[in-house]
Parts: sequence; structure tokens; C-alpha cells
Amino acid sequence: MRYNNIREHFQERNEKERMNNKSEDEHYNELIDNLREALKILADKIKPKVFEYGFLKK
Repeated sequence: MRYNNIREHFQERNEKERMNNKSEDEHYNELIDNLREALKILADKIKPKVFEYGFLKK
């Protein structure tokens, strides 16, 4: 199952077919919040090297 499919399963879609921001499953919400925080930390750690090695220019 792909990440987006997992999100869709837990967050579901509203009447306009847009994915809801949160799930009613509190455990899922806690896990997804932890994942997002870990991704932010990882992004902060690799950001200097991204510019240093020329993947992006400032």
C-alpha cells in the first residue's frame, strides 16, 4: 500500500472529494505528526549539503 493510500484510508475524503486534514484515529494522527516532525529535522540536517554539493543554488 502506498503512503497516499494509507493517508486516504485513515483521513478519508470529504463530500467534495478532498482529503481531510485529520483522521478520527488519534493513534494515526500521533504517528503522522511524529513522521512530519522527523522529516522537518531531516530536511534541516541535509539542507546545508544540498547547497554545498550544488543540487540547489541559493
